[in-house]
Order: sequence, then C-alpha cells, then structure tokens
Amino acid sequence: MFVNLGCGEKKVDDSIGVDFRKTDVADVVHDLSTSPWPFDDEQFDGAYAYDIIEHIIWVIPFLNECWRILKPGAHLYIRTTNFETEQSYCDPTHFHYFTLESFDFFDPQTLLGNRYPWYSKYKWRIDKEKSGRSGEELVFDLEKLGEA
Repeated sequence: MFVNLGCGEKKVDDSIGVDFRKTDVADVVHDLSTSPWPFDDEQFDGAYAYDIIEHIIWVIPFLNECWRILKPGAHLYIRTTNFETEQSYCDPTHFHYFTLESFDFFDPQTLLGNRYPWYSKYKWRIDKEKSGRSGEELVFDLEKLGEA
C-alpha cells in the first residue's frame, strides 16, 4: 500500500490520500508539519510527495516521519519546483526552494551526506533528475536505508 502525502484535490490511484484539509479525495486529514503522523511504523510500501515538500516548514522532521512510516527498502517519490523557476518563488505558501543536491545531506554515499551526517540519523539513497518544461520540476526517488 502507498500513501499520497499532501494529495490536495487529486491523489495517485490506489493510495491513501493525506491532506491538511478535507477534500473529496483525502482519506486522512492531518497537518504533515506536525508529528507524529497517524500511521504505524513501517506501514507503507511507498509514498508520493508531489508538490508538497516546498510547503513544509520543517523538512527534516517531514523526512524523518516518511522514513518511520515506510517499510525497509521502500521509496519516497518527491516532486517539487526547481529553485531557478519563477513558480518556486511566486507562491507565498512556499517555505523552501530545492536544488538537485538538496537531499544529498541524507545519502551517506554523497559528498554532502558524508560531510554532514548529523542532519538526520535516518538515511536514504537518492536518485534525482530535472523534468518538465526546461527542467522546471525536480524529481527525487529516495530509497529508505537504515539508521546511522
């Protein structure tokens, strides 16, 4: 089973939709900026976080909760706007602007993850790419690894 974090008005098929407001597709109403989330440890086979992480005030606790609710080896799929685009800055509800290296701090195989291992004890393997028109979106596939 997959969870769709911040599903808004549209969720990924065959997933449990979570949003901070009641919508027609949200199965669970919860503010993802607050912990703990209303899910068991290692409950999900994967998670989608499409166009939500830029709206989260505290990114590290968000990632830690994702790590907690995912099974070992599960994947967290993140899509967000590229920091270089106008869309990244014009939305007044965006708290963060991301680059392709933003999540490297959580991957022990990267330069930043190796240099700054104390950001979180929960580790991920990061795959990333630019997509959309002219690289307007950043897409990340984070595979859950173990604790440091």
